Amino acid sequence: MTAAAVVVILAVVALVSKVIAVPAPVSPPVLVTSDGNQALRRLAAQIARLPDDRGAYWRRSLVNDFVIRVRAGGRAFNAVASARTELWLPRDPQDPVQTQREEPLLRPATPADERTWRAAGSPAKVQKVCTPGTKAAACVKLSMRTQDRDCQYTYGAAPDHGAAPDHGPAASPLGAYTPAEISALPADDKGLRAWLRARWESDRTRTGSARPLEESLATDATFLLITPLAPAARAAVLRLLADLPTTSVRGPAKDPLGRSGLAVDFHKGKEYTREFGEDDEVIEDHTTILDPLTGEILARVTKAGESTVGLVKGATMDAEVWTAETGWTDDRPKPPGNCRRV
Repeated sequence: MTAAAVVVILAVVALVSKVIAVPAPVSPPVLVTSDGNQALRRLAAQIARLPDDRGAYWRRSLVNDFVIRVRAGGRAFNAVASARTELWLPRDPQDPVQTQREEPLLRPATPADERTWRAAGSPAKVQKVCTPGTKAAACVKLSMRTQDRDCQYTYGAAPDHGAAPDHGPAASPLGAYTPAEISALPADDKGLRAWLRARWESDRTRTGSARPLEESLATDATFLLITPLAPAARAAVLRLLADLPTTSVRGPAKDPLGRSGLAVDFHKGKEYTREFGEDDEVIEDHTTILDPLTGEILARVTKAGESTVGLVKGATMDAEVWTAETGWTDDRPKPPGNCRRV
């Protein structure tokens, strides 16, 4: 896959992301929707009782799958760009951070799509289908690659100590937050709300942002769920989210790996769209699937909210999946095999 093609795929995945140690087993809560967001509050109450078993490193292993409309041999079909990233974030800021990024694979999305691709001669390159008026430089050919992807990794100082990298995921592994801030988050929802409000007021003064407080709370609290929270802090985040009008519990669901979880819409009342193929506005439906024991994110799934050419309503458009390796561990990162250090 060419460097340009990789940039295109990663840019598309990045655009989507802007739309915005396991304890002893316990019985999961009853995941129902008949009582509004009470299922989320019950989950928070359960999480608050969990022990804080954080280890030496927090490992985040994330797989991103993104559906793209392409064309070969005069026929259009869907392909899936699949990329994997890893982050090893130390609890002790004296220890190094390790990140890993694999080059995206691009493969036919379904057996029917694969038949279309093979009928076209299984070309090594396919043409991305774009909306009318898209500049040629942005509507490039992509390399079909189903294995043997390139891999890069970084290894260096933690962002709270020493000279952290000035680029890449190790430069800001937790977005706008530092590991120290995440470790010190309030463990009650009122304190957390006050803390987030203070950040909102500071940002508004510094940048002149007109973003409403409730919108900021929803966005920032949802982001916190993808960080290495202590159980009490995660419970506080879930309680805060349960009280927001933009949160709606949908009930039991399976994630893309078949794991059972609690499906929640953290974007209730908002409408998001994206381009797909020649359609410049396809309505999206966002769902976050939470682990019913720990409240940690299993996956974030975006489905089509309407049908269009090559996509039926309810079909998955992209998925971010946190693999089973994600979580606290006393293991330490090792240089990944067949991976270049950058």
